Amino acid sequence: MSESPVMRPDLDLERFRSLLEDERDRLLLVERDLLESSRQSKDSLEGFSDSDDVPADIAAQASEREKEQLMGRSVQQALTAIAYALERFDDGTFGICEMCGCDIPELRLERIPWAATCVDCQNMLEEG
Repeated sequence: MSESPVMRPDLDLERFRSLLEDERDRLLLVERDLLESSRQSKDSLEGFSDSDDVPADIAAQASEREKEQLMGRSVQQALTAIAYALERFDDGTFGICEMCGCDIPELRLERIPWAATCVDCQNMLEEG
């Protein structure tokens, strides 16, 4: 039987878990509100007929719906990253860069608790 992974003893892991869970709960509420708003926008757009002379209204509502969809995708990406970070608690790798294996600085984790890479590795990923 293998030993369970050792978490980083220098981190207040309960605080970071709480930060992640709080952010997940907040984003789930945002996602719910976006879905409701999207439904209302769709219903509103469907209420217009071809004979209505309100192309500006239709364009504005379509633009708003598009913004909501983009925001929804961003929320989904953040929720996925948070779920992955919570899994990393379970496997003992939270706070450790998944690319280089170094500790992710605590300041980075305070700002982005779902970070899976250190700053240097993240910069490499973004530069391609």
